[in-house]
Amino acid sequence: MRRDKLKFHLVMFGCAGFVGVALASLAYVCTRPQTAGVQAAERAAITRCWERSRAPDRTEIYRRAQADSCREMVKQYEHKFGAGAAS
Repeated sequence: MRRDKLKFHLVMFGCAGFVGVALASLAYVCTRPQTAGVQAAERAAITRCWERSRAPDRTEIYRRAQADSCREMVKQYEHKFGAGAAS
């Protein structure tokens, strides 16, 4: 009985440690400053997205869905780099 409780507590401690490390890693990645290279790469990805949304060989449904994705990408880009950065 005592041994089972010890195993349980060790597993729970291990899970809590894993969650703590995962959250710390996420916080580290999110707080790192964005470089000009990252900004340029994201801007290029938005440009390619808009090109795919205008592709005549795709269906109208695909083009509309792609355009929605592009608008969301622009919104996130502006949130990350500032509203004037998307121009």
